[in-house]
Amino acid sequence: MIARAYGDRTLVFDREAIVRAALYAYVEGSLIHIDPLKRLAIAVSARPFWKGDFQQGAFYNGNGCGDYEVVAWTEAGVVGLGLELGAGPIEQLDLAISAVTRGPEDVRGAVPGLPAELEPTFLLAASMLEEGGTYMEKLAGVGFWFDGNRVDGSLFHDPIAAGAYRLVAWGALQDGRLPLLCDPETAAVWAEENARRGAAPIQALVDALVARALKGPTELTPAEVETLLPTPPKPERLFSVQRRLKMVGITWPGSPEIPPEPPPGPNPFLPQAG
Repeated sequence: MIARAYGDRTLVFDREAIVRAALYAYVEGSLIHIDPLKRLAIAVSARPFWKGDFQQGAFYNGNGCGDYEVVAWTEAGVVGLGLELGAGPIEQLDLAISAVTRGPEDVRGAVPGLPAELEPTFLLAASMLEEGGTYMEKLAGVGFWFDGNRVDGSLFHDPIAAGAYRLVAWGALQDGRLPLLCDPETAAVWAEENARRGAAPIQALVDALVARALKGPTELTPAEVETLLPTPPKPERLFSVQRRLKMVGITWPGSPEIPPEPPPGPNPFLPQAG
């Protein structure tokens, strides 16, 4: 754990807390799509993706509108890379067009002073970045790193960088969870809406799953399935969520056979016609 001043506040970065918050966001962002009662008005992550495990892994957190950040962790520490749409490495890290590699070097400017032992962590984070822009460069415009004793990155060199707010959130976790990435007034409105819809049982369920999963593979209990699914979802949606949770060691009671992922087609998480 390490703290560092950031403007008029102090950010605290802790590897274990970041992994837990990433797992919570991933599980919540997966389960929200199969709750027939829609008790969660909003999840902390609109587009969560996971790679690896709790010792060496990465989490992609997107808002569905082009802004996102990736945090990656290894035993050496954590690297975070963030993007606000339109403020990639060319626009914000002074990457020359002639220097675009479509690889990790496109965004190395986001992590000045990166220690050699964090190089694998940086490469892991960069592997989850999107490519785009005019030149298909890797897309990130701000970053941070920490190894337990030191913390640095362009986030601290340019506090008003576009996308910085997405990375600041990882140093300002709330009760082990990533806060909603919006202004406090809007966050309060969403919190009230979640309470009105009765989100507490789902949030408690996610907390319990996360706590167990961090200790080893776990299974939802029959009671948890009943809480989550008072009525069954469409099979394709359930299978998709089961596949996602299996990536982080969470399975359904009895570990039922999950069909292979179908070929690319309509996103089962999006509203379907009819």
